[in-house]
Amino acid sequence: MNRPPARRVLALLVSAGLAAVVVGATWKWGVLPVSSWVDQRDEIARLETELSEIRESNEALQSEIQLLGTDAEIERVARRDFGLVYPGEEAYAILPRPVVASGG
Repeated sequence: MNRPPARRVLALLVSAGLAAVVVGATWKWGVLPVSSWVDQRDEIARLETELSEIRESNEALQSEIQLLGTDAEIERVARRDFGLVYPGEEAYAILPRPVVASGG
């Protein structure tokens, strides 16, 4: 059997080791940071959408706060939710029909 010289085997092992180091370094400093960057980019897009929705909600709530500060809205809520009336007025409440149990 013809065996390769020791120097050739050593050179092959060194080359394989260097290749492994290069692949490992490329993975660590090339692939992983790119994957992390993509994940961060997606997270930023999601958070920007959420922030936009929160801002819209805040604007709607701010409008409602301003509306609730008016005398007309306070009166409307007092009449609707609490049945309050001015002196001399009468308030009426219409009750729902009673539930009749079916005989059967």
